Amino acid sequence: MEEEIKIFVEQLENTWILFLHKIPAIILALLVLAIGGFVIKLTSKYARKTIHEKAKDSIVTTFLVNIISIILTLFLASISLGILGFGNITDKILAGTAITTFIVGFALKDIGENFLAGILMAFRRPFKIGDLIEVQKIRGKVKDLSLRETNIQTLDGKDVFIPNSIILKNPLENYTYHQLLRSDFILMLNIEDNVEKIMSDILQLINRFEEVEKNPKASVSISDFENDKVKIKCSYWFKTTDVTAPGGSLRSEILRKVLAYIKSSNIQIPPATV
Repeated sequence: MEEEIKIFVEQLENTWILFLHKIPAIILALLVLAIGGFVIKLTSKYARKTIHEKAKDSIVTTFLVNIISIILTLFLASISLGILGFGNITDKILAGTAITTFIVGFALKDIGENFLAGILMAFRRPFKIGDLIEVQKIRGKVKDLSLRETNIQTLDGKDVFIPNSIILKNPLENYTYHQLLRSDFILMLNIEDNVEKIMSDILQLINRFEEVEKNPKASVSISDFENDKVKIKCSYWFKTTDVTAPGGSLRSEILRKVLAYIKSSNIQIPPATV
C-alpha cells in the first residue's frame, strides 16, 4: 500500500513539474487565443461590410461570413494546441471531425439536405429578404434565411419556418421578384349594351388610380362571347414596392369604383350561365 502511495505521489510531482514547465506555453497559447479571437472578430466585421457592398445580399453575406469565421476559429485552435505541444492531437481531432461530420451527415439526412439546400439558395437567390413568396400554399414575406430553414411572415402575421429542402423541391412563386404584378377581373355585359363605350369608360376609370402603372398599360378587351353575353377582361399592372402585395386592397377599390359606375349608368349585368 505504501509503495502504491509513493508511486501516486511521484506521479503528482511529475505532473506538477510538467505543468510548471508548460506555464510559459500556456500563457502564450491563451495570449494567442485572445489576440486571435479579437482579430477574427475584426476580420468578420470587415468581411461582412466588404461582401455586402459587392453582393448586395444579406443572405449570401451572412453565409460567407459564417464560413470565414469557422475556418479562422479552427485555424486558431490548431495553432494554440500546437503551442501547447499537442500538434499530433490537433491532426487527429481534425481527421476525426471530418469522419464524424460524414457519419452525422449521413445519419441526419434531412438536416444535411436542408443545409445543402440553404447553401444552394444563398447563391441561387430565388428571393431576398422582404420579398413576398408562396410555396406549398403558404404565402408571406421573407424575414430570414438560415442554412436550415426559411422564416416567412404570412399576411395575417404568423411566422412560418419552412425547411429549405421543401422550398428547393417545390414550385415557388415570388410576387415581388420583378417588382411588377398584373391583376385581372372579368365583367359580363349584354350584347345589346354599348360595349365599346363601357370598355372605354372602365379603362379610364382604372387609369385614374395613381398605383396603376402606365407602362405596361392597363387594358380592357373582349375575351369571349356566350350566347347573348359579352365577356370583357380588364387588366392592369402595379408595382409591388408601392402597393401591399398582392394588391388586394387596390383591386377591391378598383372593383368598387367599377360597381359604382355600373349602377350610375344603369347597366344591367346578365345572370351567370349555370
